[in-house]
Amino acid sequence: MLPNIQIIHSEFVTQDFSSDSAVVIYTSKQDLESEFLPFSGLASSISSLEAVDSSAHKETVFLVSPHVPGARLILSPISTLETDTADVRLVADAVKSGLRRAIKAGSRSPSIYLSNITHFPESADSDYSNWIEVAILASLEESYVSLVAREWNSKKEAFDKNEKFDSLKFVISPKIICDTDILLRNVSAIESGKRLARDLGYCDAERMTPYKMAAHIQNELSSIPGLTVVVDKDLESIRTNYPLTYHSARASFSAEHTRPAIVEITYKSPEQSSVSENLYLVGKGVTFDTGGINIKVGAAMNGMSRDKLGACSVAGFLLTTGLLQPTHVNVTGFLSLTRNSVGPNSLLPDEVLVSRAGVRVHIINTDAEGRLVMTDPLAVCRERIDALRQSGDTTDSTVYTVATLTGHAVRAYGPYGATVANGPARLNNKDRKISAFGTRFGDPFENSILRREDYSLIASHSDREDVFQVTHQSSANTSRGHQFPAAYMIIASGLDKHGLGSSPSNRIDYIHLDIAGNAEESSAEGLGLPKITANPITTLTYTHLL
Repeated sequence: MLPNIQIIHSEFVTQDFSSDSAVVIYTSKQDLESEFLPFSGLASSISSLEAVDSSAHKETVFLVSPHVPGARLILSPISTLETDTADVRLVADAVKSGLRRAIKAGSRSPSIYLSNITHFPESADSDYSNWIEVAILASLEESYVSLVAREWNSKKEAFDKNEKFDSLKFVISPKIICDTDILLRNVSAIESGKRLARDLGYCDAERMTPYKMAAHIQNELSSIPGLTVVVDKDLESIRTNYPLTYHSARASFSAEHTRPAIVEITYKSPEQSSVSENLYLVGKGVTFDTGGINIKVGAAMNGMSRDKLGACSVAGFLLTTGLLQPTHVNVTGFLSLTRNSVGPNSLLPDEVLVSRAGVRVHIINTDAEGRLVMTDPLAVCRERIDALRQSGDTTDSTVYTVATLTGHAVRAYGPYGATVANGPARLNNKDRKISAFGTRFGDPFENSILRREDYSLIASHSDREDVFQVTHQSSANTSRGHQFPAAYMIIASGLDKHGLGSSPSNRIDYIHLDIAGNAEESSAEGLGLPKITANPITTLTYTHLL
């Protein structure tokens, strides 16, 4: 559920009985004055503030004004856009700051006025063309209450705490051109998907075991037109079809609720003749990661209930897809849901496993389980594309793996996601497309490039294996630690036969998204875990669905 959302084109409305506060988003004092010039009383209130508060127009401020709904006026300026590193996230920051102040003031139904931003600087790394969507999505994020909190509130019958706002009215300056109906449809679908991802991600390892996570997804998606959810919990089936997942999860078999599950979600366009792309996504869904027999020590297990955020984002993206009902794309999502437990039946270093694609994988570290659980579903995607092509279907195809995979991605890029694309995807600029849309919607990605070193690092030099799963050091201490896992998955899934060295009709576009940096915010309050962003759902939506 979302709060009641209304989006209108209008000048600022001083008398609005459906709202109890006014949050104004603007860039400068001059822009604010041009918007509010017709309202002498409101202009007078702002002038009075300026006379006594030097922080006005520099940071979020609150003032009492009888000229706005609820007498609560919150001015939340956007920091200067005229720097080399400014981007659209500054808009989201201003919106969030303004709404947090509204919550403190007791507002439940704010009216958010998005004034015209008159000046965008020239920049090679910024794009403000969708700042309205960014602002609205930031507002909806601030209203969200997690599933675990909602369940607690419901037990206490505190249902009013299950959403921070009852309604959100967005008043867009008449100077801004946009279709409010399309805007409402798109942001509602995206936020619904992001909320599912957050609901799944915030829950602890016992609330969202593989089976419980699969059941929750099935319950949320099964009634959406065009979506089909199939859950495979049969251990023999998983052993046969997803052997790397099976063996990486062996130590979890002793308790039924911790056993693995493979969830396949498919969306079929209602107009198959209009389909121009078949999209495949594989999400890492490790509901808790002990490290296996290479057990994590000290406090390193804290936060390991979040090792499922790749699968959470894929599930949320499929919900968004079903709500938008695009006609030009079919989407298939695989969620490999496991618990990386430790016990007598643990996967061991030095074991050699055979992947679905028939590739012998030498295990070095059981704490590199994410790449294992995604490899066989990735091979299934390759097989599906092959089968379509053999039937004469030449529709464009794109395959993603989505995972909080490596600490190296965080060491390399901080709070940003990383794309690691194979040759065909790079040739078609698909990783750059992800980066461009990420920049537009406040979820920037850094484009990494696969190099020969990534393949040589994991290459076998004996007759005992075909590829090594990982190195002897942690990813953060390994050169190119977030790039070479993509090379491993390409080899172990059989995608290496579909690179630029193959015929154009045999090539498959593959992109690995390491979201270890952008799946969560970069800092946490106190001892708590960081906030979940539900990235890259917005980026993927605008890249492939809209």
